[in-house]
Amino acid sequence: MVSSIQRILVLVGGCDQDCDELVTVDCYNPQTGQWRYLAEFPDHLGGGYSIVALGNDIYVTGGSDGSRLYDCVWRYNSSVNEWTEVAPMLKAREYHSSSVLDGLLYVVAADSTERYDHAADSWEALRPMSYPMDNCSTTACRGHLYAIGSLPGKETMVMQCYHPDTDLWSLVDCGQLPPWSFAPKTVTLNGLMYFVRDDSAEVDVYDPTKNEWDKIPPMNQVHVGGSLAVLGGKLYVSGGYDNTFELSDVVEAYDPEARAWSVVGRLPEPTFWHSSVSIFRQFMPQTPLGGRGFELDSRSGDEDAGQHQPPRNPGGLH
Repeated sequence: MVSSIQRILVLVGGCDQDCDELVTVDCYNPQTGQWRYLAEFPDHLGGGYSIVALGNDIYVTGGSDGSRLYDCVWRYNSSVNEWTEVAPMLKAREYHSSSVLDGLLYVVAADSTERYDHAADSWEALRPMSYPMDNCSTTACRGHLYAIGSLPGKETMVMQCYHPDTDLWSLVDCGQLPPWSFAPKTVTLNGLMYFVRDDSAEVDVYDPTKNEWDKIPPMNQVHVGGSLAVLGGKLYVSGGYDNTFELSDVVEAYDPEARAWSVVGRLPEPTFWHSSVSIFRQFMPQTPLGGRGFELDSRSGDEDAGQHQPPRNPGGLH
């Protein structure tokens, strides 16, 4: 049997329309429009966790069950379709943000920053943000880590930048920020930072090289509690509550070349507060399941050491 390598969108966790927590992990193939199961998350996700793709694997950090903070870190190994625990964070935390820069995983919280080296399976403490920000959003762009959020006790939004070569944070003098009510979801695509709001269909764009703000056409609907990811050179926004306050299963994508949004699919079920990332994954031929789509064969697959690169050699890791 011949396997194929495909770039996929992976959804982790969230809640259904009854507000029940989901531990399912599903992947979407934009080439076929089909969904497949992946291995379920083996533990209680709780709330306040963060998810990021590192190479072609996925890491879930921290969270809380409402009374206890978690320091645990789970890795989804895409080559064998399996979840395992790796070295815990140095500090238990919830409502933090995670990003990958130069093949290292960064976790940013109001009071601390730490970095994970997957090759050594170890964490190191870094300098915290100069100005603590609650529940910030982060993204890596052009060799730096950017964090966006509000200062404690204030409505003012600020942007801070981490410089990995000096282990220093600095405020970014980027002029008047858009009128965000709270930290938007943030991703980087083609050297530009995109900001998707929870309470509006508007999408803001920041170019750090020109220090300029811009807008792209608005989404087809709002996605309150939805999820944002980059897949195949496009922005993908999924789920959340729509303009009519109904829980949505819509997946829409933005093509920067066409400067247009389009509905490209539907979630397996209406979902909110979920996370999404993109990875490459090697598949065996499909076996129809019905319902959600197709079962993922977990017997083989390769990884690669580069960020979001197609697997070429086994044993590598984003």
